[in-house]
Amino acid sequence: MLSSSRFVVAVHALVVLARSVGKGPVCSNAIAESVHTNPVVIRRMMSALEKSHLVKSTAGRSGGFELARQAADISLADVYGAVEDETVFRMHKLDPDAKCPVAKQLYNVLSPSLRAAERALSESLSATKLADVATSFA
Repeated sequence: MLSSSRFVVAVHALVVLARSVGKGPVCSNAIAESVHTNPVVIRRMMSALEKSHLVKSTAGRSGGFELARQAADISLADVYGAVEDETVFRMHKLDPDAKCPVAKQLYNVLSPSLRAAERALSESLSATKLADVATSFA
């Protein structure tokens, strides 16, 4: 099963920015070095975070990225929503005309449980702020 690391990488990058508040923009190269990835990956991710109003960018030689709002006002659910797919669970292709009773009903049977799990994830991530994560490091 494939899983994405976008959320964890985004949190990592945002913690770097949160720990740099007041020191000016942080360039993608510095963030990429911390995350151990390519600066292009960071710039793409920052674009998604900027569209969600979590970061702002400054162009130019001394440019880079900064938090668009206080770390205490950014929840992990905000970050997740900015970089991950809308739903955690995806159904495989179902044939509603299938002769198999499982194939015909799987979505209807699983959907309530899957949506409840997604709501629980969202509620849990909403309870943690970026500031909580950023202050956990020495």
